[in-house]
Amino acid sequence: MELRLRTYLREPRAWLPARFQARSVAVLVLGNLFKIALGIATSAIAFRALGPVGAGQFALTLGIIGLLSIIGEFGLRDAAVTFIARALPTDPERAHAVSRTFFVVKVALAAFAGAFTFLAAGWIAATFYPDANITALIRLGAFSLLTGGLLGFSLALLEAKQSFASISILSIVQGVMRALLILALFAVQEINPFTLFIIEALVPLLVFMYSLRFIPKPFLRLRAPYLEHLPAMFHFAKWIGVAAFASTIYLKLDVLLLGYFLAPAQVGLYAVALAFVSRLDVLKSAVLTTSFPDATRRTTTAELKSYIRQSLRLTALASLIVVPLFFIGGAIIEWIYGAAFAGAVSAFVPLLLAYLLGLNVEPIAYVLYSRNRPQWIARMDIGLLAVNFCMNLILIPALGIAGAAYSLLITRCVGAIVTVGLVRRALRSST
Repeated sequence: MELRLRTYLREPRAWLPARFQARSVAVLVLGNLFKIALGIATSAIAFRALGPVGAGQFALTLGIIGLLSIIGEFGLRDAAVTFIARALPTDPERAHAVSRTFFVVKVALAAFAGAFTFLAAGWIAATFYPDANITALIRLGAFSLLTGGLLGFSLALLEAKQSFASISILSIVQGVMRALLILALFAVQEINPFTLFIIEALVPLLVFMYSLRFIPKPFLRLRAPYLEHLPAMFHFAKWIGVAAFASTIYLKLDVLLLGYFLAPAQVGLYAVALAFVSRLDVLKSAVLTTSFPDATRRTTTAELKSYIRQSLRLTALASLIVVPLFFIGGAIIEWIYGAAFAGAVSAFVPLLLAYLLGLNVEPIAYVLYSRNRPQWIARMDIGLLAVNFCMNLILIPALGIAGAAYSLLITRCVGAIVTVGLVRRALRSST
């Protein structure tokens, strides 16, 4: 299996200059600026209509759905992007075959994740959140696991092809669809957690159907053998799957433990701070989307060091855009979401610091993929999960929503130190 895996990773590939990544990031960010504005406006409408309690129920259910989404992923997306990006320039037939395998497995896992979530909803709600009244919400949210999996297939293919303009268009379409549906609900005064989860399931399905126009027909032709590349993908992705499992848990752990320790209204306050910072993810996702295929195409130490320098220059520039929010973010939150969510400000600054750490450090970790060291990422993420769990247990009962935010910040600090150490070690080792 190791020899077979090398056939996917052996050839050095031409990588694109720094100006291409900067231009690609600009395309994705500019394309998403409209989506940011829509997202902030519609989230303000939704959270004001829901109030802290409804916002807490919605956020807690989203956290549960997000946690269970790892069943439908298991790291195969990263394997697909890596194999397709490397094969496409010289062996398009292999790239098409990998995409067929990825589609079949992705749909099967997403369907299983949705079915499991639907059936387990009652047990999850009764066991961990008996007072939150979210059983029906979890069942409704289960449908978004399947539709989100379909959209994830399209986005992975476009990322492997480095079709960033298409990704930007889909992002805009998704934002516009969601905004129009929320505005329609607002007009008829039907905004509640149930109708919002209907949107969460419907919009990815519609965007997936539209995304098919951007994908070349050979990637969409289903013909046997369907699972030809599954052994190699699984061998590559098994450690990534473990890493994704651990990282997904610790990214959702703050909301899930807040729901366990505190009332839904407190979760709603935290959800507003988290939602506001999450709007900045269009900037980070643009950097990560362009960085991953670029890093996987580089093989020599000199090329990877050049990639790191290029990445740090780019993320440092992006960080400067965010800095003013440290001074005005709290006032903006109260202005947009209303006085009922004023308590969210206590969690905002540590969440913003954690975001900046992730923005600058996460692209560097892609060096470990190029060096074929996914097991290092898995071990690191398991360790970070343990750190985050312990910090949340200590700080949430003592500090409430601020404790959850500081737990995430501490975890990101530890992760940054470990990532730098692992990357330096990987650059010293042979491929």
